[in-house]
Amino acid sequence: MGLLLALFGATNASAQSTVELPYSITFDSTNDVWTVLDASPSPGTSWVFNNDWGNDGFCIGNAWTATPSYCIRTDSGEPNDYYVSPSFSLKAGKTYTVKTSSGTMYSTPATLSVEYTTTPTNAASFTKLSDISMPSSGAQYDNSYDLTVPEDGLYSFAFHATNTSAGDKSNWVYLYALGFSIEEKVGGETPDPGTDPDQPDPPAVDQDGTLPYDMTFDSAEKFATWTTMDNSDIPGVTWAYTASDFAGKPAAHMGPDATSGTCDWLVSPKFELKEGKSYKITVDAASGPNNELNLILDYFVGSKSADNQKTIEWIGSKLPKTEGEGGKVKNEWILDANKDDVYLFAFRALNWGANNANDAVSIYSVKIEEMAEGKPDAPVALPYEVSFEKEESVSGWTAMDRSASTASTWSWNSWGYQEYGADWNPVGDQHPCVGFSSDFNTDANDYWVSPAFALEAGKTYVAKAHTANNRSCVESGTTSFTMKLGTNKKMQSSFDKILGSIELNTVYDRTPSTFEFTVEKAGNYYVAFHISDKTGANAYGYIFDFSLAEKGSGEPEVPVATEAATGFAAAELTAEKSVELTWTNPTKDVDGKDLPADALLTVKVYEGEELLATQDAQAPGSKGTYTKEYTADTFAGEHAYKVVVVYKDKESEAATATLTVVVDAINGVVVPTDAKVSVHTLGGAAVGNNLSTLGKGTYIVTMKRADGTMKTVKVTK
Repeated sequence: MGLLLALFGATNASAQSTVELPYSITFDSTNDVWTVLDASPSPGTSWVFNNDWGNDGFCIGNAWTATPSYCIRTDSGEPNDYYVSPSFSLKAGKTYTVKTSSGTMYSTPATLSVEYTTTPTNAASFTKLSDISMPSSGAQYDNSYDLTVPEDGLYSFAFHATNTSAGDKSNWVYLYALGFSIEEKVGGETPDPGTDPDQPDPPAVDQDGTLPYDMTFDSAEKFATWTTMDNSDIPGVTWAYTASDFAGKPAAHMGPDATSGTCDWLVSPKFELKEGKSYKITVDAASGPNNELNLILDYFVGSKSADNQKTIEWIGSKLPKTEGEGGKVKNEWILDANKDDVYLFAFRALNWGANNANDAVSIYSVKIEEMAEGKPDAPVALPYEVSFEKEESVSGWTAMDRSASTASTWSWNSWGYQEYGADWNPVGDQHPCVGFSSDFNTDANDYWVSPAFALEAGKTYVAKAHTANNRSCVESGTTSFTMKLGTNKKMQSSFDKILGSIELNTVYDRTPSTFEFTVEKAGNYYVAFHISDKTGANAYGYIFDFSLAEKGSGEPEVPVATEAATGFAAAELTAEKSVELTWTNPTKDVDGKDLPADALLTVKVYEGEELLATQDAQAPGSKGTYTKEYTADTFAGEHAYKVVVVYKDKESEAATATLTVVVDAINGVVVPTDAKVSVHTLGGAAVGNNLSTLGKGTYIVTMKRADGTMKTVKVTK
């Protein structure tokens, strides 16, 4: 025996004892009952007791204190190490439940399994009961396994650490044994805490579902067609069937999980869904009083795992969910399948903090059905142009998210685009737009899809858009930004024609991206902005506008201001105490191009900054006129006028004119005592402010009173 132990490098070996059932141990202190068997090719570091955070202790949830345990770390040889229990007398034909509590750190590639043998000193004699699944680092995993032995005998169990990964197998082993128990399974089953003892074990493999699907959780057998996935920090209570919940109804039920914050899924059978199809999920659910559990509707694509979940809707903690001021009940949600694959729907119970004793969520029924196609989109007439400056402008456009993660996609952004200079200081104004902001380290693959357009074969079309990007988008070289053409706004595969690449540029105001294209077959088509990035972190896109037109016949024009009005003049109508304004409306725009003969101009007439009149529907080249009437007190004085021509919301430069109106006066004109006086000759030369000292002649006298009123008179002396 001593020779056999030496060959396998056993340490801390003592005579194996036999103990009675039931048996339970927590490895929170040293013990001499369990033994170590090192069967590594080069025996070295093996299982030891550890309670030191500073020496790679086991820290649940990345805590700063260690959980006492037996562990194996950084074996100097390829690990093949057993931590072996005492012996138990087991009987053939009986079923025993073995429970393990364990953990892992630093994403080690090593594997931990629970095994059994009748010869505990012989590594080759062990039979694997199960690998212990521990997908996340720093979490405690409590697992349960049933065992029926083939014959009566003394059996020992072991935590077995191995590393079969490629590369260096010696230095990346961080496995921790926290507890172990074994007991005879009474009545052939061991109920989970808090669950119905009549609940059947869940199926080992996800069942196939068919559509339309209609499930009412009114029996344990129906509940057993779904599976549960406990992703809490410390797995404990999870979804279970109950014959009577808080409302006295049978349900799939999730209650308080006192061991940790709750993150548990109830997962449906798997369904084959098709890209481009929409599926409606109808749910009847309720929550108990003062419930703090949130219910989230998720789905998995391909297979279920905590790393593979995608969210359809955060339903909330108050069930049934209500929306709006009227409290309308919402119990239907839509999923657009983004590829042909297997889908599993899941209800996630989530409570971030300490569990509330009143936590209670019940699901009574679930329906899943494929939705009818509906009417095809009606095409939008060409020429077409849109600015995404306002939120209502996105009507008719849709986002199609084909990323590995569907956490973010294209949407209208009121904050919009802020251009930054070389020193990362903001430059210019904010620009509301449609934007896309990364997919957080997963493959960005997102489409911003236009309304449908009826295109004809053989014709050439021109698409234009102003866009911008974030600097990281430009500098990384990993982002692709293109414009594509497709025939189905829900199917990525239909966008198989690239119209062209959109330049990655941080400049807001620049020449738009322009693409000309034809189609081989007449029909309804969609234009899409497609952004992708192999890392996801650098995908940033901003779309400010879009236009599409047939080339040469109705391509949307960019509004251009007209030239200013010409011949603008102001003439005094003395008898009427009025001023007549005259001008000629322009015939060309500021680029020198002739305005259309049927163009309708709007002319705005001002005195100073006061709008006197707006004249609509004026023809290019037509004569304009406007008469301004005054009172005796307001007629005299200097007046400044301007006219502005408006065409397609663009204003021309102002045409201006000034006029000084004077009135005749006689010698001895009375000057108000509070007035400031200035005197000019008829030629305009200033000659002071004292009439009495002036020689004979005719003068222009301006009197401005303290209240701002002004009078100009012609005086002959």
